Amino acid sequence: MPGTARADYLTGWQAIADGDYAAARTAWLESAYAGDIDLQFNIGRLHESGLLGQTDPEAALRWYRSAAARGLPAAQDRLAGLALNGLGMEPDPELAAELLIKAAEAGFAPAQNNLAIAYELGLHVPVDADLASLWYHRAAMQGLPEAQYGLARLLLMGASGGNDPAQALGWYRAAAEAGLVEAENNLALMYEQGSGVTKDLAAAVVWYRRAAEKGLAVAQNNLGIMLQYGRGIEVNPVAAAIWFQAAALGGDPFGQINLANAYANGIGIDPDLTQAYAWILLARVSGDEAAHDTAAEYARRLAPRLEIEARRLAITRAQALRDEIATETIRRDARRFWLLPVEELGSPVAAAQRYLIVLGYLTGIVDGIAGPATNAAAQRFRRDNDLDTEIRIDTILIAALVEAAAAPVSKPSQTENTY
Repeated sequence: MPGTARADYLTGWQAIADGDYAAARTAWLESAYAGDIDLQFNIGRLHESGLLGQTDPEAALRWYRSAAARGLPAAQDRLAGLALNGLGMEPDPELAAELLIKAAEAGFAPAQNNLAIAYELGLHVPVDADLASLWYHRAAMQGLPEAQYGLARLLLMGASGGNDPAQALGWYRAAAEAGLVEAENNLALMYEQGSGVTKDLAAAVVWYRRAAEKGLAVAQNNLGIMLQYGRGIEVNPVAAAIWFQAAALGGDPFGQINLANAYANGIGIDPDLTQAYAWILLARVSGDEAAHDTAAEYARRLAPRLEIEARRLAITRAQALRDEIATETIRRDARRFWLLPVEELGSPVAAAQRYLIVLGYLTGIVDGIAGPATNAAAQRFRRDNDLDTEIRIDTILIAALVEAAAAPVSKPSQTENTY
C-alpha cells in the first residue's frame, strides 16, 4: 500500500500541474480517507481555495480538522484561520489562538508569523509586542520573507526594545532579496532616507522600480516622485506621470494626488483639469487635508459641466477599484453638489441632466439639450418611479429627481479579519 499511496500522491500533483484539480482530488481521496494527513491537508486546500469550482469552507474544515487532530502544523494553521473568521463554523477566536500556538511551537514558520501578527494586532490574543517580536524572529530565522518584513517593521517602530534601523535594514534586505514586494519598497525608502545605511538614491530607485514593476501602488508613486524630481535618476516627467497613473489606478491616494497635479499643470502629460479634479476627488476620500484644499481650488477653476463630468469619472474609478467607501462618499458629495436651485443650473433640461447622471440614468454630458439620450434616461427614471412615461422634462420630473438624489445611501459592508 505505501507504493500505491505514493503513486496516488504523484498522480495528484501531476493533475495539479495540468490544472485538473478535480482529478487531483480524486487521486488523493482514497489515501486521505485512509488517514494520510498530508493528502487530507491538500484536499482541504483545494476546497478552501475554490480551485474545484467554488470555495467550500465546510469541506475544508472537515479535512483540516482531521489532519490537525493528528498533529499536522500546516492544518492547524489553516484551521485557525477558518476558526478566526467563522468560515465553515462559528467564529472561535480561542480555538484559533490554541491552534496557532500549537503549530508555532511545532516550528511551522507560517504559523509563527501568523501568531506574531496576532500578538502585534491583538487579533485573538492580548497585544504583546515582545511576543510578536519573538515569533517574527523565529519565523524570520527560518527564512520566511513575510516574517522578516514584520520583524523589520517592529525594529523600526521600537515596539519591542529600542529602535534599530541597522537591524531592520538587514531584515528588509533579506525579505526584499527573496522577492517580497513590500520589503522591496521599504528597503528603497531606507536607502532614500539614509536610515540604517548611507543614503543612496540610485539604490533607492533600483528597489522602488523592482516593487513598482510588480504592481505595488505605493512603490509606483515613490518611483514617480524620484523621476519627477531627478532623485537618483535623470528627471523624466513623462515617465513620472506614467508611474503616478499606475499608482492612482492601483488605489494609492498619494499617487492620485500626484497624478491630479500632473494633469492640472501639464507636467509630463497633456493638461486636463477635468481629469485632475476627478483624481483629487478620489484622493480626498483618504482624508488628506491637502487633497481637500486642492479639490476646492480645482472646482473653482472648472466650468460646471466639466465639474459634473469629473464627479462622474471619480465615481466610475472608485467602482473600478471596488472601493465601496470611496464610491458612496463621492456619490454623496455629488448629491449635495446637485441639490441646487434649478435657476442656478441654467435650465430645467440642464438640471434634469445633472440629476440623471448622478443617479446613474445618463452617462453623457450636461449640455442643456433634450436629445434622444436625455429623453430616454428621463423616461426610464419616470418608469422606475411610477411617474407617467411621457417624454418631457418638467417640474414634476425635476422634483422627483431631487428627492431621489437626496435619498440616504447604504453603508459599505464590513471587512473580515485576516492574518
